[in-house]
Amino acid sequence: MTFLKRRKTAKGTEEGPKQQENEQPKIKPTAGPVALKHITFLVGGLMAIFFGLLTSVYVATLHENDLWFSTIQEVEREISFRTECGLYYSYYKQMLQAPTITQGLKELAYDNKTESRRTINLLKRMNIYQEVILSILYRILSLQRYLEPVY
Repeated sequence: MTFLKRRKTAKGTEEGPKQQENEQPKIKPTAGPVALKHITFLVGGLMAIFFGLLTSVYVATLHENDLWFSTIQEVEREISFRTECGLYYSYYKQMLQAPTITQGLKELAYDNKTESRRTINLLKRMNIYQEVILSILYRILSLQRYLEPVY
């Protein structure tokens, strides 16, 4: 068995840290680091929003220059979506064109157009929650007056 060795102390001395009676413990001011944390969070958030908007404008400009997206007809726009993007877009459009939100959700829950001879629940099978949430927000917030739907 091993034991920890202790230093020998001189007679009459105490082992604990020495603190004088009239000396108060030092308290560090916490206002500086907390304020700095809030300021850096605010600046970082504003930078994230700025760069996000800048990126979206850049991507929209690239897309417009590549496909002349604003001058082509709706059918040609839909054809320009490649691979599964067109499939997910069709579910978004289906939710927007449904008479009510509940009717659109029922159409997605009991879909028989995607797979032949089968009725499937698209919400579970295709993971289209993002498209559903965006279409519901578009309807609830009455954005139809300000933004045309992306089709």
